[in-house]
Amino acid sequence: MNVISNFIDIDYFYHMIFAVRPATKITLMNQGVDTMEKTTSHAKKKLLYALLGSSLLWQWPNASSAEESVEPQSTVANIASPQSEFTLEGVEVTADKDTYGKGYVTKRNNVGTKTDAALVNTPQSISIVTREQLDARGATNLTQALEYSAGVTSNQQGTDYRWNASLVRGFDVDRRVDGLQLTTSNFALWDFEQYGLEQVAVLRGPASTLYGSNAPGGMFNLVSKRPTADQLQEIQIQGGTDNYRSIALDLGGKIDGQDHLTFRLTGLTRDQDLPVDYSSFKRKFIAPSLAWKIDQDTNITFQAHYLKDELEGSADSISLYRPNNDFYGRSGRLLLGQPGYTGYQREQYYYGYLLDHQVDDTWSLHQNFRYGKTNTVYNQNWATLQGDGHTVTFDPLAYDDTATSYQLDTYGEAKWKNGAVSHQALIGIDYRHGNLTNRYGKGGSIPAVDLDDLHYGTSWVAPETAVVYRGKVKQTGIYVQDQIDFGEKWTATLNGRKDWYKQNGVNPQNGAITEIDQDAFTGRAGLVYHATKELSPYISYSKSFEPQSGRDRNNRQFVPTTGQQYELGIQYEPENMNARFTAALFDLRQQNALTTDPVNTNFSIQTGEVASKGLELEANMAAFKDLSLTASYTILNHKITQDTDETAIGRRTAGVSKHTAALWLDTAKDKQTQHGWDAGVGVRYIGSRYNTDNTIKLSGIWLADASIRYNAKDWQYKLNVRNLFDKFYEASAYGNTMTFQGEERTIILTATRRW
Repeated sequence: MNVISNFIDIDYFYHMIFAVRPATKITLMNQGVDTMEKTTSHAKKKLLYALLGSSLLWQWPNASSAEESVEPQSTVANIASPQSEFTLEGVEVTADKDTYGKGYVTKRNNVGTKTDAALVNTPQSISIVTREQLDARGATNLTQALEYSAGVTSNQQGTDYRWNASLVRGFDVDRRVDGLQLTTSNFALWDFEQYGLEQVAVLRGPASTLYGSNAPGGMFNLVSKRPTADQLQEIQIQGGTDNYRSIALDLGGKIDGQDHLTFRLTGLTRDQDLPVDYSSFKRKFIAPSLAWKIDQDTNITFQAHYLKDELEGSADSISLYRPNNDFYGRSGRLLLGQPGYTGYQREQYYYGYLLDHQVDDTWSLHQNFRYGKTNTVYNQNWATLQGDGHTVTFDPLAYDDTATSYQLDTYGEAKWKNGAVSHQALIGIDYRHGNLTNRYGKGGSIPAVDLDDLHYGTSWVAPETAVVYRGKVKQTGIYVQDQIDFGEKWTATLNGRKDWYKQNGVNPQNGAITEIDQDAFTGRAGLVYHATKELSPYISYSKSFEPQSGRDRNNRQFVPTTGQQYELGIQYEPENMNARFTAALFDLRQQNALTTDPVNTNFSIQTGEVASKGLELEANMAAFKDLSLTASYTILNHKITQDTDETAIGRRTAGVSKHTAALWLDTAKDKQTQHGWDAGVGVRYIGSRYNTDNTIKLSGIWLADASIRYNAKDWQYKLNVRNLFDKFYEASAYGNTMTFQGEERTIILTATRRW
C-alpha cells in the first residue's frame, strides 16, 4: 500500500502528469503475446467451463466437484470493447459485456434485470446519472451526484460527506459497485470516488429478488469506468473554495495497438479545508482495469481499486446550537476536540473480474467476483462544558474497524422464442462471505481548553483499543428471472429468490455471542404495456428483506425485516429526440420493524411498520435544440404507521422532505467538438423536514447552482458554483439541541485537457 500511496503523492502526480505527451504509448510486456492464437481451443473452453461450474457449486456442502456439461448457449448484446488474449498459468476467464448506455441520456442499464434489456422493459422506477451529467454539474462526491434525481434525499448530514448518506424513498439504502456488494462493519464503511465512475444507477423500491438482503427503498449501483478501445488521455486540475485542490488522470485505449487488449487507468489526489477549525481532508485514489477479449464469444475485465482518506479534526457540518444546548452562543466552527488526535483514516482496496461467455444463440454464462478490505481508524471525543461556562473537558474514544469480504455471482442467461412468445431468462447463485473485526477503546487523556482563551494542548494520551467483536457473515442466494414478450405489446417480468443468511460473532472481552441464522424468499412480478413505440405504462409488485439481529424476551430469534411495494408507472421515450420521461406512484411498506416490548421495555418486538407513499416525476433530455435538461419532482409521505409507542405513530422520518424538486438546464451537446462557450444553471428545492422526535421543523429552501465552460482545442475551462446566492439554511437535525448548517457557496475552477 505504501507503493500506491507514494505513486499518487500530489507532487509526484503533478510532475508525472506534465511529463505525459500526446504521443505517449503504453505497452504491456508479456512474453509470447505476439505468438498467441486468436481463437480459443477446445482445451481452453474446458478450463472455462470448469471455472464456471466449480465456482457455481463450491459453496454448497458436499459439492466438491462438478461435471463438465454440454456447452450452454446464449446471445450477448453489446460485447465489451475489443480486448486481447493471453494465458494466465492455465486459468481462463473473460471480459464483461457493455450493458449500460452512454451519453447525456441513457436508455439502457442492467441494474433492474442483470440483462441487456432496455429500461423501458423494466417494471420498476430507475434513474441513471451519466458521466456527462456529473461533469456538467461539477459533482465532487456521491451525494452531489444524486441531488437532482427523483425520490432521493441527499444532503442528510450537511457538509459532512464522509459516508455520502443519501436516502431513497425515505430509507437508507445499500451501494453496490458493478452489481457487487462489499461487507461493512461499524465505521468500516466503503466510499467511492465519483471521478472513477461512468454512471450512478438508482433502483427505487425492493431489489432483494436480484441482489439479496437489501433495504426496501432500493439501491445505488455505481458503474466504474471501464477499458475502452478508443484512445483516451485526460488530465484534470481543480482549485476552489476552502483551499480545494485536486489533480486527476484518466487514461485508456488499446495496449500496444492490439484490438483484444484494452486498459483504463484512473487516479486522483485531492485535499481541502473543512468548515470546522483545524480540520482538513485528503484523498488518494487509483483504479486500474484491463479488458481481454479471449475470442469472439469470451471476454473478461480485471478490476482493481485503492482509496485512502485522511481527515484531521472534524468532518461535521457547522453546528447551530439551540438555547437548550450547553454550547449555545458559541461558534459552530469551533473544534471540540484535539488537533492531531481527533479525526479518522480510511484505507480500502478491492480487486476482481467481470466475465461473460456466449455459448450459442440461446445461452450465455456470466460470473462476477470481487474481494475487498476496508479499515477505518476513528478517533472521537466527548466534550463536556464545565459549570464555569467556559472550560471544556474531553473524554477520548477510539474505534478501529475492519471488514474483509468477497462475493461471487454466477448466472446463466437464455434467450429463446416459443411461437409468438419470447423469453429472456436468468438462473443464478450469489455467494457472499465477510470477516468483521471491531476494536474499541476509551480512556487516555486530552488537555482541557478554555473557550474564553482558546489554546489547545500539544500532548495527549490516546486510549488503548481491544477487540470487542469478531465475526463472520455468509449469505447464499439462488435466483431466477424471466422476461416474457408476448402479444406484440406486452412484457412481463417474473422473479423469485431464496436467501440463507448467517452471522456469528463474539465479544472476546465478555464472551457475549451474536448469532443470526435466517432465510427469506423474495419475488417480483411486473407487467409493461407498450401502448405505442414511445409510451409504456407498467405495474409491479416486489419484496425485500434485511437480516435482523437480536432476540425477544422469550429468547426467540427475530425474523428478517421485510419490505413490500406496489408501483404504478409510465415511461415515455420519444422517437425524435434523445430523451426519457418517467412517472411513478408507489406504496412501500417496511414491516417486522423493531418496537419496544410493552411487557418488558428492556426488550423489543417486531410489530413496527413504516410506510412510504408518493409520486415521482423525472425528465432527462439531451441536446434538443442545443439544450440538455434534467428535472425531477417528488412528493413523499414517509412516516411510522405501527408502533407500540402511540405517540410515535404518524411521526415523519428525520430529514425527509415531503416535497423536493430540481431542474438543470445546460447548453452542452452530447459531443463537445466545438470551440466556444457553454453554460448550465440549476435550481433545487428542499422542502421542510423534521428531526427524529418531530419537535424541530426546518424550513424549506431554494438553492441555485451554475456552470460556465469554455472549450479551446484540447482544453476545457470550467467554473462551477454551488449555492450561487450563498443562502443560509439548516440542512438536518436529529436531536433536540442542535441542527447542522447547509453548504455555503462553493466555487471550483476546473481545467481539463483531452487528446
